[in-house]
Amino acid sequence: MGRLSLVFLAALLRATECGVISNKEALGSESCEDYRVAYERTFAIPGESPLLECPLQNLFPAEMPYNVTWFEERTGSEISDGQQNVSLSGTSLWFPNISMESQGTYVCVLRTQSQCYRQAAVLVVSEMTSGDCERPVRGFHSISAGVNDVLACPLRRYIRSVDHPSIQWYKNCEPLQEDEKFVPNEDLLNIRKVHLDDAGLYTCKLTFSLGGVVGEMAESVEYEVNDEYLKKPRLIEPVNEIIKVERGSSFRKDCVVFVPGKGTTMVSVLWKGLLGSEEKFITNNVSHRIHQERMNESRTEDGFVLVRTLSVSDVWQEDFYLNFTCMVFSSRGTLIGQFSLVPADPNLFLLLGLLLGSVALLFVVGVSLCTIFKVELALWVRTVFPFFYKTTDGDGKQYDAYIAYPRVLDGSSEKAEVFAMSTLPQVLEGRYGYKLFILGRDGLPGEAVVDVVEEALTRCRRLLLLYTSTSLCSPEALEWAEQQTGLYRGLVENTVSIVLLELEEIREPDRLPHSVRLLKEKQGALQAWKRRKRRMCCDWKMEERVTSLNPSARFWREVRYHMPVRGKSKNRNWFSF
Repeated sequence: MGRLSLVFLAALLRATECGVISNKEALGSESCEDYRVAYERTFAIPGESPLLECPLQNLFPAEMPYNVTWFEERTGSEISDGQQNVSLSGTSLWFPNISMESQGTYVCVLRTQSQCYRQAAVLVVSEMTSGDCERPVRGFHSISAGVNDVLACPLRRYIRSVDHPSIQWYKNCEPLQEDEKFVPNEDLLNIRKVHLDDAGLYTCKLTFSLGGVVGEMAESVEYEVNDEYLKKPRLIEPVNEIIKVERGSSFRKDCVVFVPGKGTTMVSVLWKGLLGSEEKFITNNVSHRIHQERMNESRTEDGFVLVRTLSVSDVWQEDFYLNFTCMVFSSRGTLIGQFSLVPADPNLFLLLGLLLGSVALLFVVGVSLCTIFKVELALWVRTVFPFFYKTTDGDGKQYDAYIAYPRVLDGSSEKAEVFAMSTLPQVLEGRYGYKLFILGRDGLPGEAVVDVVEEALTRCRRLLLLYTSTSLCSPEALEWAEQQTGLYRGLVENTVSIVLLELEEIREPDRLPHSVRLLKEKQGALQAWKRRKRRMCCDWKMEERVTSLNPSARFWREVRYHMPVRGKSKNRNWFSF
C-alpha cells in the first residue's frame, strides 16, 4: 500500500511513535533514545534513484544545530559518502542506481549538542512484473465527480532536496499532456470537471540531478471517482468585521460556512481567540464567559450550511480590539475569518431623547409648579423686583379698592360687616399699605349714597364685592346701590375690575343673581370660608374658624394677587398669613 492513501493514519501513528520512547539502546559506544521504526516507507524498483530521508529531522526546528549519521541495520556499520551504490546528500541517503540488494532497514542517528536520537527507515525495492507497466506497490485515493480536483505528487517532499527537478504525469502508463482536462502545475495535477471516466492509475515520475548525476523516482496512486462530491467551502461570515458593542453587554457572533455539493461533510469549524496571554481554541464549556456552541449543520438544495456560534456572556474592557478568528478545516484547505470588538459610540438618539424628555419633564414640572404656586411666585416677583412694574402714581385713581359688603341686617351680614370694616383694613391697609374706600367710613356726612358710590368708584382701581349666602339673594339686595353700580361699572362699562370675596359657602349657586353667577364662572371667587383640613379629628376646630371668618394665609395671598401692582412698593412680608 502507498503512502498517500494512509496520510492521516501515518501522521497519527508517527505522532504516537514520537511521543512514546521505549528505551535507550547502545549503538557503538553511544546510548541514544530510540524512536524505533518510522511508519512511512520508501518504495522503488531496480534502476531508480530513491532518496531515503531521516524521519527525525522534522522534529527539530531548522535553526537548531544537529548532525545526522546513517547506519545499515544488518551490519551495524556506519555509511560513509562514496560507498558503492549509496551516497550521502545532506541528511538523506541517495541510491543513484538501486538494486534489490539495497533493500532493507537503515538507522538514522541524530545528535544535538546535548542529546542523541535514533530511528529506523525502511527501503522497499520490488521487481516490476514482466510486460506490466504498473508498479507493484501503489496508493489509493478518492476524488469526487462533478468538481475540479487536484492530485498531489507523492514525491513532492523530495523536490527541495534535489537539483533541477522535473515531474511527468502518467495515467494508466500513458503520458499526460496538458489540455483542457488535465493541467499540470509543478508538483500538482489539476483535473477539471472530474468524470467517472477519470478513475485510474496515476503515476508521478520525478527526474532530477545530484552532484551532476541524473536520477529518477516514481510512485503510483490509484484514484477512484465517486458520485458524492463536496466543493471547497466558502466562509460567509465573519470577514474582517469590526463590531461595535457596549461594555458589560452580552454578545453572540455566528461563523457561517457554506459547503457546495452532496455527500458527507468532513469540515470542522472552530473559534480561536486570545485568552489570557496566548491564542487558543475557545472552549465548548458553556459555563465559561467566552465559549463556542455546538456546530449546527443544515442541508440546502445546493449543499450544506454550517454555523458555529461564539458567545460572550459579559463583554469586558480587555475584549476590545482583539481578533476573534473562525477557522474552517477541510481536505481542500483552511479558511480564516476574523472580527474584532470596539466600544459602541454614544447613542445620540438616546441622548437626544433623554435631553428632550428632561426638558419636557422640566417644562411640565415648571408649568405645574407655576400653576400651583402662581400666586406665591407672582407676589415674590413683585416684592423682589418692583422695578419690573409701573407705579400707580399718576393714573388718576385715589384708592386701590372699593369695599362693597352686604348691608342687610341678618346674622351673616353682621359678620360680613365686621370683616369689611375691621379685618380687611387691618390686613390690607395696616400690613400691606393698600388704600381702601369703605362707604360710611370715608364718605362725607349728608351726601347722597348713590352720588358717593358713583364718585368713589371712579377713583378706585378695584371693586372688592363681599357677599354671603343670602346677601345677594334677598329682596333688600335689589336696592343695594354699591352692588348695582359696581356690577354695572365692571360688566357693562368695564371701567373697574371686580374681585368677588365669598364669605360663606354657597350651597345653592343658582340663587345668585345672573350677573354675579356669570362673573364667578368666568374668573372665580376668593372663598374666605374655605380652609385646608389637615386632620380629621380637628373638623370641629375648622368649623369654628370658618364661622368666625378667620381666613387662611392662602386667602390673603390671593387677595393681594388681585390687588393693583404698584412699582417700587414697600418691602412687605408676604409670608405672613
